[in-house]
Amino acid sequence: MNLSNSIWAKRKLVNQQGKKEITITLSEHTNHLLEKLDQIKNRLRPELHQPVKLAIQLHDIGKVLPHFQRKRLGNINYQPFDVSIDIYHSILSVLLINKNELKKELLNSGIKDADFEKFILSAVAFHHWKDKFEDLFRYGNKNFEKLMNKPDDFKKALINNLKDEMNQVNGFNINLIELDGDMLEGLSSQIPLPFYEYVIPPYQLYYLPKRLDINDQKIIDWILISGFLIRCDHFASFCEEEDYDLPIEICSPDYEIIKQKTLNQIKQRSSLNSTINIWQFQEIDSCKDSDTILIAPTGVGKTEFAFLWGAGEKFFYTLPLRAAVEQIYERASIIFNDIKNGFNDVTTQAFVDEKVGLLHSDADIYLIGSDDQEYSILQYDTARQLSFPITISTGDQFFPYALRPPGYEKIYSLFSYSKLIVDEVQAYDPVAAAIIVKFIEDVNKMGGKSLLMTATFPSFIEKEIKSRSASPQIINLYEKNKNKLEVLKKHKIKFHLIDNSNVRNEQKFFLNDDLLNQIINLGRNNRVLVILNTIALAQTVYEKLKSICDKESIKIYLLHSRFTFNDKEKIRNEIEKEFQNPKPQNEKEGKILIATQVIEAAIDIDADFLFTEIAPLDSLIQRMGRVLRRYRENYSHNGDSNVEIIIFSDGLESGNGKVYKTELINLTAMIFQSEINNNFNLQEEISSFYQNGFKGKKNRNKKFELELHNNEILLSEFRKFELVNSLYNYLMEFRDQSDYLKDFDLTLELLDAGYMSDKKAEAQKKFRPMLSYQVIPENRKEEFTNAIAEFCAKYIDQKRPYTMFKEKIISEFVVSVNGYMKTTKSKTVSHWINEIEGKINLKDEHKRKLSHWTENILVVKYNYDSQKGLDRNINQDLSSLANIL
Repeated sequence: MNLSNSIWAKRKLVNQQGKKEITITLSEHTNHLLEKLDQIKNRLRPELHQPVKLAIQLHDIGKVLPHFQRKRLGNINYQPFDVSIDIYHSILSVLLINKNELKKELLNSGIKDADFEKFILSAVAFHHWKDKFEDLFRYGNKNFEKLMNKPDDFKKALINNLKDEMNQVNGFNINLIELDGDMLEGLSSQIPLPFYEYVIPPYQLYYLPKRLDINDQKIIDWILISGFLIRCDHFASFCEEEDYDLPIEICSPDYEIIKQKTLNQIKQRSSLNSTINIWQFQEIDSCKDSDTILIAPTGVGKTEFAFLWGAGEKFFYTLPLRAAVEQIYERASIIFNDIKNGFNDVTTQAFVDEKVGLLHSDADIYLIGSDDQEYSILQYDTARQLSFPITISTGDQFFPYALRPPGYEKIYSLFSYSKLIVDEVQAYDPVAAAIIVKFIEDVNKMGGKSLLMTATFPSFIEKEIKSRSASPQIINLYEKNKNKLEVLKKHKIKFHLIDNSNVRNEQKFFLNDDLLNQIINLGRNNRVLVILNTIALAQTVYEKLKSICDKESIKIYLLHSRFTFNDKEKIRNEIEKEFQNPKPQNEKEGKILIATQVIEAAIDIDADFLFTEIAPLDSLIQRMGRVLRRYRENYSHNGDSNVEIIIFSDGLESGNGKVYKTELINLTAMIFQSEINNNFNLQEEISSFYQNGFKGKKNRNKKFELELHNNEILLSEFRKFELVNSLYNYLMEFRDQSDYLKDFDLTLELLDAGYMSDKKAEAQKKFRPMLSYQVIPENRKEEFTNAIAEFCAKYIDQKRPYTMFKEKIISEFVVSVNGYMKTTKSKTVSHWINEIEGKINLKDEHKRKLSHWTENILVVKYNYDSQKGLDRNINQDLSSLANIL
């Protein structure tokens, strides 16, 4: 093959400073995909091997057009020279396939069903989905007519170029290449036929009727053909661009080895010396290959059970919060990684022995903090390619794919042979919970398995999971250990009502002097945890206590979401050290931690006392789980109350319905009332509550004052379990009137009806709808511009400059703020870039990069403090507070 007809697939930069580039031909790229397919084709049914292979061989043949070669890739020697026709390469690929020969190929492999030809064409056409395809389907494309009108010599030259190139592809039938004249004529006629008359688009509800006659198994096969093509394409391209030679799937560690390492970890955390009395080993054999639901108290070792359940196979462990993900990642690395040494040669066993990947939006920053930066980047990239046998991830990396946005096939094909672990499902809001239920259902249909773990399992989720899955095995450690849990009474609860009915300013929610003095007195010799529902109240309480704590040498900490990444990590590390679980018996040092609900599941701590605002019962149970965590059996607290629940007479809690649904807060309060007052008719009160449409709050608040204030109850672990179940059961009983369940039900109805998101970003927004802004306080302007100047001098020309920018700049200066800005007139940080030129000579390309990276970071007038976070007065610019996490 000479240079004039060599077809390029990619052009890549191999030397950042010297701008040296190399090219990868179409045949090389296609062969790379086939190599990756060989590594994972055992994950497919044998009858799908040939369809996926054909889709891979044909997926990029549309790159033969001169416009793509000369204009897009700079293949200046390529002939023909005419660049007037621009048809997206995956769409053109379909026009260059001999459909009769494709049918023969399928028949020769034993596939007689004509639908598989449609699946291959669809996979080829849409392996790179573009928004502009919508216009192509509806209105056609004049470029088809241009190609139709080109002389035969031009068309023949394209076909000959393609045949010469594809002759170098392993096992390729050259007769598959032919310009489909009938299809081209139909697409270029005066009244052109829509493209979807020839190829079925896999996305968007508009085209759903085209798919209604395809049964479930065929839809699964369609997804697998597309998904394996996309997976191989993405991974081969990743290896080409980074010059890596890595397996698309790193093999799982041996199950027996993992069992022993898990046993060793459990022994270190308990006094048990054999598997006889270790519940994880008693339960695992019966459910290892089954869909499973595990309901168990906090701190009993659900994580180790999950490791055993997933071990020996590929699995994804999901949690709602980043901090919790990082914590489980570190624990998983101890169990599953064989060795952990520095970067040397990525093709050696040294890297393949890494088994655990970390996946969330800032995982690159977390990983890059290690000594070996290049190795950390490789870890991050490999995790993004989903190649590790174990991936620890936030749920938002996967669950939004239940809305089937473009590219979902890659994820679904992966879960056809993988296991999914969903931890802390109760922490998601009703819409997200419904999406998770649908995702679990789809994983099961694809052939994967799921483990759902929780300390408090909402009955409405349980009902849907059971109805959509093939009889999941349920392990309820509360029921199995009822006798032990009924006598385990760690928490004596006292209720404290604060009368704020006459306060009408921004200080409406406050802790009175009695409570503040109580916190200080206890904090002199104990670990005291204070959990408040909003950042504003947490900061106010911290400010009031800090001056006293400083005088008396009481350590005090504040944690919420409005810190920079670096400060948040520093505070978390200090908290985990000072409040380590379990608390040492000889510790006498006093310390106080004030936090929002981010503390509920993200950090493993052990405290002596808890002061908390009222929250939904399941959240309160999570908060109590941080108190006396060191006691796991045979303990009954016989002293004063160690949990104080704060209720405000006006608004109930400082979020005032914006953090938690008022419906849940009222139900929680009524359930507690029934525990204190045997004459309280809970059924009647709740029925009245729903019949009145949640009205009559003032009357109910008077009942709180009379029946809750200063009352105490000692709750066993089993009784907590029963109370949370009663909350969920009342929601189910009054389902038609429940605002909380309405969102869950409507979301499931929508998904069951076949809803598909047009874009991945839209799916993400439906899963987590709250807006988030990145901001930098104005008082850090000088620090920021100096740091940018230093960054440009040292890092901007390095490999992965944006990752370095996130580590050096965003992590240090940017604060994430949830909510809705009342005004969009705020300046962005990008306008500061001009001022940096006075400190360093900025190249135009560097200036463009910096402007792009900072174009969505807002400058705010409020100050920032590394101990308190962003000034709470920013709430004045927010029309709605988020559920602070």
